[in-house]
Amino acid sequence: MEQLKAIAHIRTDFPEKFGIPRQSGLVEELEGKVVFEPEFRHPDAVRGLEQFSHIWILWQFSENERAGWSVTVRPPRLGGNTRMGVFATRSPFRPNGIGLSCVRLKRVELTEKEGPVLTVLGADLMNNTPILDIKPYIPLTDCHPDASEGYTKETRKHALQVEFPEALLARYPEEKRKAAEAVLAQDPRPGYSSDPERIYGVTFAGYDIKFRVKDGVLTVCGLEEVL
Repeated sequence: MEQLKAIAHIRTDFPEKFGIPRQSGLVEELEGKVVFEPEFRHPDAVRGLEQFSHIWILWQFSENERAGWSVTVRPPRLGGNTRMGVFATRSPFRPNGIGLSCVRLKRVELTEKEGPVLTVLGADLMNNTPILDIKPYIPLTDCHPDASEGYTKETRKHALQVEFPEALLARYPEEKRKAAEAVLAQDPRPGYSSDPERIYGVTFAGYDIKFRVKDGVLTVCGLEEVL
């Protein structure tokens, strides 16, 4: 079997895994840039891609430190206690560490230094994640409105009310505020955690955001710039 290699890497505002939305497209305000490796920077390689509104990104779970794979896993949105077969989930603990994300293609830019750069929205990837392949999203074959979604139907609606004090929000970069609030609304906490007094922290766009969650309301209680 031919060995896979990265064709590109993505730049996002997530320096670590914690806080990243559990699926692509949940937070469309998230902007990322796909930068190709030198040997794949030929403009002709992306000719015609700008005609598509969405693309599929195949990527590698490069920060998955757990060795091996598990026959069953515990999806976070089911509370972290219910087990499902690994192939019935999108868990990173798989026989092959390959992820799949559908993102909106905002722009294809030909740059002098890095060749074609793809700006995408809604990516659920950590900064510098290796990209294995890119394919156009084709509604005729990729969209199935009558598809059954199984147990994920139980967890479709999952959002917290976010209270971000004005004094703290004013310190956050204005162009990142909406995305930060959307990320927090997705509830970054582990599925098994519900302690209302516990303070959590998620690093996003250069800031460590401290928060608590009680009765469906996430309250930001601290903000520290990450140097």
